[in-house]
Amino acid sequence: MAYPIDLVIPMVFPQDDIWQADYASAHGMSAVKASGNVRFRSWGNERLLILLCRKNMPWLRKIHILLAGESQVQQWMKEMKSAESAADNGGKESLPSLNIVFHRDFIHHSLLPCFNVNTIEMHLHKIPDLAEHFIYSNDDFFPLSPLNPEDFFRLANGDSCAERALPCQQCKVRPYPDKPNIFHKFVKNGLDMIAADFGKRFTDTWLRTGHSMQPMLRSTVESVCTVHADRIGKSFTLSRSPENFNQYIFPFWQHLSGQYIDHMPRHTYLGLKAATEDIVRHLRTEDPGIVCINDNGGIQDWEERARIVKQELTRRT
Repeated sequence: MAYPIDLVIPMVFPQDDIWQADYASAHGMSAVKASGNVRFRSWGNERLLILLCRKNMPWLRKIHILLAGESQVQQWMKEMKSAESAADNGGKESLPSLNIVFHRDFIHHSLLPCFNVNTIEMHLHKIPDLAEHFIYSNDDFFPLSPLNPEDFFRLANGDSCAERALPCQQCKVRPYPDKPNIFHKFVKNGLDMIAADFGKRFTDTWLRTGHSMQPMLRSTVESVCTVHADRIGKSFTLSRSPENFNQYIFPFWQHLSGQYIDHMPRHTYLGLKAATEDIVRHLRTEDPGIVCINDNGGIQDWEERARIVKQELTRRT
């Protein structure tokens, strides 16, 4: 592989007292209520996620974990960093390095503290030492079997340049929901903005990407954010809002400009409608690829499901 590839994952650990206090202060609520926000709860699988990334994506250069601040750094992160140093000193083959990035390192202080992932995603290109080729992920996307760089980036046909490849993705035209939720609204908001760049318009339809790890080019993210700096800058809100833009604007641009390769690694979405026993069955298949085990406020037995999922993920590390 002639070009480095990084992985970017934002994480939140709501059990952190300092984070709770900041969230409560910003939203005018108690710390107890702040820590109970379902959007931020942790199933305790973050360490396993990094182990699985290192096991099944060993060709990564760096794994950038985006955190609100020092109080969010977990003990297992410190232990991994310490083990990295020992491996380097011992001359052992290195794994993808763990890079802890605080919000203040790439987001302007006027937008901090930041509790809106959409705002974070509009600043990805400003992450220090981020590779040109990078993969954006969520903390519920688990690579459960070996993946290759070619699952995410490939050279265009006839292109002899080995230093820059195109991101792999698939976007399909789908009917826009009759009763859109907040997610549908800010994704469609971004699609309308990007489509206008190419003289296109979506009314009753929209583009849907595969809900999986998303490869991007840093230069593309920077270019899109520069061209639309005014609208993006006016869209920032403390919490998610229909007026926001999210990271989908970048694969939308890649698709509408033709700057992509039509390919997706195997992936499966397991959300609210998936029974826990079906999740276990899928996690035990021989070659599941990338699996999204999505959290949702409608999961009644989420603590028990989290315990079972953690047990199954541990078996695969």
